[in-house]
Amino acid sequence: MASHFNSGAGILARAFFHRPPGALVFLALLVAAALPGFGAPASQAPQLKKIKDEIGLFESVLNQAIAQTFSGPFGVMDRARGAYLPGYGVVLDFELNLSQTTTLGPFATLPTPQQLKQQRATQLRRRQQALDLAERVLAQFGPAMSNLAPKDSVAIVIHTVALGDRGLQHSVIVVQASKMTIDAYRANAMGRAAFRKQLAILEY
Repeated sequence: MASHFNSGAGILARAFFHRPPGALVFLALLVAAALPGFGAPASQAPQLKKIKDEIGLFESVLNQAIAQTFSGPFGVMDRARGAYLPGYGVVLDFELNLSQTTTLGPFATLPTPQQLKQQRATQLRRRQQALDLAERVLAQFGPAMSNLAPKDSVAIVIHTVALGDRGLQHSVIVVQASKMTIDAYRANAMGRAAFRKQLAILEY
């Protein structure tokens, strides 16, 4: 799988991916305000309205997929939300509890070694489920973002929380597909395996 991100948006991407959870819309507006074309003339308003509607549809699809994949209590910490960033594309994010049924918080007790082993297996499984979900949604429903520019991208950011031997542990997984890759898959110019290889995945 590719491990790099599309050129032309490096600074924007780094600023976005290191943001605190829950600050997506604010950061999108803040960073986009410094980009060329932000505050576009009224003639472009219909285009932005279409993109907003497409994001709303994508949010619904992604949230349904998340609910079906990660059912049960304490599974998903926050629903998926998206934002359009001029010059980059669309970013959606959600927060996932990898420890599944474990209650996370300041009063959570640390697990025993045996529980840690079991939880680690669960966390690896749920992490892979999250990656598979992001890839599947991008492949099947990425074409819904039809009003993005050819050089734009669609990224799903997964904020994960897990309980380990040192308390709460946080990580971020970013799965990105360029619109050109999404369109090529939609046009049957590449298969699912080739689409998967074109994804840019970052984890930290």
